[in-house]
Amino acid sequence: MNPGEHQLMARVEADHWWYRGLRDALAAVLARLEPPLPANPRLLDAGCGTGENLRFLRERLDPSYLGGFDPSEEALELAREKAPGADIYPSDICDPEIHAERLDLVTSLDVLYIPGTERAMSGLRTLVSRLAPHGRLVLNLPAYDWLYSEHDVAIHTTERYTRGSVAAILADLGLSVETLSYRLCFLFPLVVVSRLPGLWKARRVSAASARSDLHRVPGDGLSRILLASVKAENALIARGVRLPWGSSIFAVGRKA
Repeated sequence: MNPGEHQLMARVEADHWWYRGLRDALAAVLARLEPPLPANPRLLDAGCGTGENLRFLRERLDPSYLGGFDPSEEALELAREKAPGADIYPSDICDPEIHAERLDLVTSLDVLYIPGTERAMSGLRTLVSRLAPHGRLVLNLPAYDWLYSEHDVAIHTTERYTRGSVAAILADLGLSVETLSYRLCFLFPLVVVSRLPGLWKARRVSAASARSDLHRVPGDGLSRILLASVKAENALIARGVRLPWGSSIFAVGRKA
């Protein structure tokens, strides 16, 4: 990520409607898993960023092991403040170091698109090899190459995805698909319109001067409306509905 983006993320991710919506999707889907996760599961956040997801997973699931890694030392320092006591350490999804012998859940939320699938596939196989029987891998990824905008330049996106390409990743990893859906379906026209200036600018802006979408935070009233829409979608996704389009893709793969 560009300088300053981790600090900005750490400040806003607890309350920003988009991050809250993603955590709500995770909670809604995990609550309906069959078979469910075991009590006090062993969890790893592969690409933990600035740590809000680690804090959420601890509060929601009371794990017996909670680990997270990220290649950015700046992000790790911020994550340690948000999740004290968690096993937080430097590593990379392309060649991950794993401190637990077995894991019940691995989350990797908006990480894979930075190195891209080809570079990260070996690391994903390593992560899956540590999953216990019926262990889950959860992915959230940006959708559609044509949505590549200034935001992607700022956060160093290499690849955007389709539902079919994510299904192929899970199949290559030997995982069965429990959940696979686009997200932000209801808001998709608004997302496209809001991204239009950035779509044009992505072809011209330098990587150093690009700014992520987090620099444009909507007001409280609009944020509540956006979050309510996302939560309504999440309830459908948790019940197995596959939304036909959206700006993100949410997937859960299960090990046999």
